[in-house]
Amino acid sequence: MTGDGAREMDAADQGVESLIPPLPDVPAAAAAAAPPVTSHGLVTDTITIQAQSRRNWGRVIGGFAASLVVLTAVGFGVATLNERFHLSPQAAALSHVQEAADSASATVKVVGGGIATAHWSDDAGLLVLVAQRMPQLADGETRAVWAMRDGDPFEAGTFDTDAAGAATLVVDDWKPADGLIVTVERADDMAGRPLGDTVARIPTE
Repeated sequence: MTGDGAREMDAADQGVESLIPPLPDVPAAAAAAAPPVTSHGLVTDTITIQAQSRRNWGRVIGGFAASLVVLTAVGFGVATLNERFHLSPQAAALSHVQEAADSASATVKVVGGGIATAHWSDDAGLLVLVAQRMPQLADGETRAVWAMRDGDPFEAGTFDTDAAGAATLVVDDWKPADGLIVTVERADDMAGRPLGDTVARIPTE
């Protein structure tokens, strides 16, 4: 290497070294006995990272579980309200009767086939008559329901069954009575009193 090149290298080395402060001359024994230096930066190790990860994951799982409980409760409430709002008037009336404190019911066989069940609540002022598997009537005939009080009949309504022989009659101004009778009447000749054959008697006392 030429003299000029050597001088340039020495100048560069001297310039770099001039930026580094000289280290104190400390004996090895004194350096070994010196207390450890406390770091003020971020110190992590595998155990610390795993513990922190478990805590974070636990928070995520806990939050998810709480959200799931809330969503389940909300979903159940919405489903219940949806079911309530979509009940038919007959089903809503029956539900109201069955939830009443004085709810009562009676089931009897119907002459000619089928059964009839009366559900009533004096407190709610409701009676729901549910007919099942009743035979079809001839054209121009209908079934009439009468409330019997002290031996006198009071018309409570009429009903016609569907193809399966089912029907539901709601009496929404129900008052206590001794019982019900169901008769077969001419649809165009309802005289305000039973004239046709009685096919069912249901006690409501």
